[in-house]
Amino acid sequence: MDDSLSSESFLQGAKKAAHKAMDDHGRPEYDEFALHAGVAVEKLAKAALAAKNPLYIAEIRNADTMLYLGGHLQIDDDKVRTVGAKDAIVLLRKIGVLPQKDDLLIAMRNGAAHAAPDSAKAKGMISPLARTIETLLGDLGKPLDEFWERWTDAVKDAVNEQEDQVFRDVQLRMVQARHAFADRFVGLPAEVKEGALKAPQPRKEEWFVRPTEVVKDGIVVLKTSGGDCPACGGQGLLTFEPVGRTGTDTHYSANGFGCYLCNFEANGPEEMAALWKANTPPWSCQLPCRTGRRFLLKHSRHWTRKTPDPHP
Repeated sequence: MDDSLSSESFLQGAKKAAHKAMDDHGRPEYDEFALHAGVAVEKLAKAALAAKNPLYIAEIRNADTMLYLGGHLQIDDDKVRTVGAKDAIVLLRKIGVLPQKDDLLIAMRNGAAHAAPDSAKAKGMISPLARTIETLLGDLGKPLDEFWERWTDAVKDAVNEQEDQVFRDVQLRMVQARHAFADRFVGLPAEVKEGALKAPQPRKEEWFVRPTEVVKDGIVVLKTSGGDCPACGGQGLLTFEPVGRTGTDTHYSANGFGCYLCNFEANGPEEMAALWKANTPPWSCQLPCRTGRRFLLKHSRHWTRKTPDPHP
């Protein structure tokens, strides 16, 4: 039998497609993600079937392929027909490997191949993809980290039901940004990447690396400061908005972060809270007040400014 029809060959093909799917999702190219996700599931399903019996991957009602896989008939490679994604899923359900659920991943793959997919729906396919692959790898007795490699932590976060969707989404985007940034330096000397991380971005005199206040009608409506990126370690921009005022105090809360180097972003209080919850950003920055005094912010979501300042 052709080695390309072995369980191990299908497994490696599934791994390659799954990694492409994760890269696509991070760009974001959700049509390509849906296509590669479907290919990954199809190939891994065939790997699981072939591991049990090579005959199981023969296209249904194709007697020649079945006899070829059984070693009793020689046919040309271009005439070998293996089971399709839908039928592979059906077979695995019949023998209890996969649960009885809708073939959403396969439908997305077919949609991507033949028409414009629903991007919003495709974006949310990370979790079903991760669960399906985890189930099939378990049946094959293959470790998760060996299949996913650098994507292992992100995949585990995607199926962690103890965390909410915002947390999982932020963690996934952070890992995607980290890998995309690292990929830009593949084949280059290590000092090239180190230099990019150490250099002020884009230049030292640019506004966003300095603490800044945005004032409207005499009232501070936004504060900004540079901060370390939790994805790549470069210099990004933290923003804070006022969330409460009293006669003497103004309370600010972090409401956004963006990195010039790796394009990682977190927007809104919920996503910022997810970053702090994971304790990923070692942020240490200084926020200015209108008098010119600066206050150190470290591992905190909130900042309070006393008004007026008796010691300008």
